[in-house]
Amino acid sequence: MTCIAAGRMDDLPPDIRLGLGAYRYDVFVRRLGWALAHDAGGEASEWDQFDCDSTVHVVALGTGRLVCGCARLLPTTGPYLLRDVFPQLLGQHPPPVSPMVWELSRFAASVPRPQMGRACARDAPGMALFPYALAVAASLGATSIVGVVTLSIERLYRRASIDLQRIGAIDGRPHARVAACSVELSPRTFVRLGSNAADLMQAVRWFGPVPADVNRTAPGTTQDRRSVTSYT
Repeated sequence: MTCIAAGRMDDLPPDIRLGLGAYRYDVFVRRLGWALAHDAGGEASEWDQFDCDSTVHVVALGTGRLVCGCARLLPTTGPYLLRDVFPQLLGQHPPPVSPMVWELSRFAASVPRPQMGRACARDAPGMALFPYALAVAASLGATSIVGVVTLSIERLYRRASIDLQRIGAIDGRPHARVAACSVELSPRTFVRLGSNAADLMQAVRWFGPVPADVNRTAPGTTQDRRSVTSYT
């Protein structure tokens, strides 16, 4: 990972936008077997109804500006995955609707398998990108994020000292095994990740006009399935 890019869909350079769609297709459709939500016009790209004007994409780029990770941030003041697709996970809890709560989805990151070694949870695929995704969310005014995670990813993040709070109940169907979780975007969270939000944002290249809600001083290759950390 040599660069972190962020921006709205229409503001991302064409090569990054094309690479992002292809990377998501490779991870979520080809490897994980998801059905395409929308026809991409014959292109090997993965997009859905939540990739809209209000969506902020965080993209990890490697050598040659090849996409090697991604995250999608959605404000809970509009449509988002947890509320509109997985409301059963909330149980009796009302869906968040706040400019200070954003949803993190379509999160995935890859590293070449030889670099994996005997890595600990903090060094697992995705953990290098995860703090940047949180920092971008914090810069947009978020004080917490919500998301739908598999139980295996939930365990991975807990081993990395991320304080996930479970919301509602587990979807215990054999091929689901997912839960809704939230993460507080506090300085303590970033310290546990060995960073702070302000320093992380200095390394993020924002494409397009910087939205009024962005606060840059906010507190606080060949790949295979085994080298990918992802959740919805």
